[in-house]
Amino acid sequence: MVRWAVYLAETPVVLQRLIAATQRVRWPHRADAAARVAALRAALCRPAAVRACYFALAPEAQAAVQVLRRRRGVLSPAAAEQLLGPIRPLRQLRRDRRPRSIGETLLLLGWLLPRPARPRHPAGWVLAPELRRWLPEPLPEVAAPCALPSAHVPAALAAASTLLAVAATQPLPVRASGLLASAALRRLRAVASTFTDDLWQWLAPLLVDVGALRLAGQTLRPGPALAQFAGAAATTQLALLRAAWEHQPRPDRWLVRLRLSMRGLDWPALRRRLLHWGEAMAAQQLAADAAFVALTKAVGPLVDGTTHSLWPVRRAPWLRRGQQQAWRAAVAGPLAWLGVVAPFALPQPQPWQYDELTRQVIIPTATLAADLPALQPWAALVRVDQTMARWQITPATIRRGLAAGHDPGALRDLWRQRLGSDPPAWMLPAASPPVQIVTRALALCATPATLAAAVRSPAVRRALAMQVAPGVALVAPGRERALARALARVGVAVVAEATRDQVASQPAGERWPAIESRDGVAERDEAVLLSQFAEVGDNELPATASVAVGERVDPVQPCQPLAVTLQMLRAAIRRRQAVQLRYQPPQQPAHERLVQPIRLEQHGDRWLLYAYCAMRRTERCFRVDRIIDLRSTLLPPANHRRQQGAARPKGRLALPAAPPNRIARVWLE
Repeated sequence: MVRWAVYLAETPVVLQRLIAATQRVRWPHRADAAARVAALRAALCRPAAVRACYFALAPEAQAAVQVLRRRRGVLSPAAAEQLLGPIRPLRQLRRDRRPRSIGETLLLLGWLLPRPARPRHPAGWVLAPELRRWLPEPLPEVAAPCALPSAHVPAALAAASTLLAVAATQPLPVRASGLLASAALRRLRAVASTFTDDLWQWLAPLLVDVGALRLAGQTLRPGPALAQFAGAAATTQLALLRAAWEHQPRPDRWLVRLRLSMRGLDWPALRRRLLHWGEAMAAQQLAADAAFVALTKAVGPLVDGTTHSLWPVRRAPWLRRGQQQAWRAAVAGPLAWLGVVAPFALPQPQPWQYDELTRQVIIPTATLAADLPALQPWAALVRVDQTMARWQITPATIRRGLAAGHDPGALRDLWRQRLGSDPPAWMLPAASPPVQIVTRALALCATPATLAAAVRSPAVRRALAMQVAPGVALVAPGRERALARALARVGVAVVAEATRDQVASQPAGERWPAIESRDGVAERDEAVLLSQFAEVGDNELPATASVAVGERVDPVQPCQPLAVTLQMLRAAIRRRQAVQLRYQPPQQPAHERLVQPIRLEQHGDRWLLYAYCAMRRTERCFRVDRIIDLRSTLLPPANHRRQQGAARPKGRLALPAAPPNRIARVWLE
């Protein structure tokens, strides 16, 4: 950089002003020679500025600059005119700064500078050594065309078809972060073991972006654009995936794990540069490390102010080692999955192959996505690689397709199109009426004459569908309540009783929800209750009931009205006072809690109290209608900023003004 600055300092002032005007370099009014050289040096003598000016030149000017870069020494005026064209004197350039030759263009850029005559050195033109070193080196020309490998589809296309097929069979679970869950990865590995988990995690969000998949809750299901994506050509699918990856705003996991600086990183700009580098690597037939060195010399570093444009860049965002690590990861990851760095040829359409022994259909992976909508209802995916996919067709899969309501004619047409023959007879069973299983309500009466007399009423007849047997009738769908009202009007009592199976299937704590309290009017003896449990026939119920009866018979009605309880809670919230409440959780005995009320919320006809519980040491939610008793402690809450080692005051029980730790979740008591 010193040599270039020396050359600029030795140029005439007129040329310095012409260079500053062309490069839009500003310096102070009436600046001296040192200030002018410092301004030119700061604007021109930088590798980034050299690359920007070089790529803005015309191809002819770039070729001439490369010739000058390889040529050493001072260029004579005659050689400069022959190579770069005539260069007008400075007084003419001052009147008209528009360059008329390549030499004038390089002169106004501050690259080609005049050198005065010296002893044994004639006058001429020269390029600074720093400029020669910073100029990009063009990539060498490939002597022989690239030889295409065996025909195969890129890993992204094969994995996309596999992912769509597996998601169509059963939704894939995902985590809260959007990544595929372990269960989904196990299912995918069982079908396509050649693909890595990184490929699945990278590909699933892209399929959501293109509409082939959709996120429904915590699962991935077929999306609205599945048919369009599956019916498109392989090149179109690859272009869609490439565009989705290039423009997605999400960071790449394969790059984040390298722990490089992401401040100000423009992800689409970095991905575009990686794609351009990958295409150049494939065209030059270079290895990853050799391509990194050659491309760095040809186009500059992998990251610069263009890729990190969202934050002021004062130095290189990544070191050279970090750039090389990112390049290697990209070559082994997305660039290889999309088929950018390794040339490929899509295979020609081939017919299916059917193995009668194993009942498997072997189809090319290139047509897997196109055949997926018609084949997936009737077959199960067995194995997928980058060349072939195996589907298993069995009587069970055929029954599954028929049960789902699919037309077997679609399978017949697809079979004839791909194999040129009719499918085996067992694949297309004879048409038979389907069996429909419905659930209806029954009206049962121990005395058939009573039901027969009630049927004489028009309202009862409208509510019944048909009479199956004496004393047994089917209730019309949705007419259960109407039947109960009609029977009540004719004087027939209706009893809705749970069956024995329904009672046995319920949890032990919920089988007897209505048990009168000990203080109630209709008091029952515990022995009577235990005998009722024993009548159900479950061996576990008597042991469970002996424990549950003592807990369920406590009174649950509050000792004061709801309005009084709400008034006391609002006063405690306003005064920030702790309260002592007796609370009755469901299926548990009542107990006392020391809480500090935070807020009250009303949901429908129920009130909820959010309070800090001293026993749980976190925030809890209480139903106000389950508060049996409420007493105010009339004690101000303690400051939660107090040191843990401070002595607690004697004679009173206080609560912190707020939870001491960050609240993770709220439990409903």
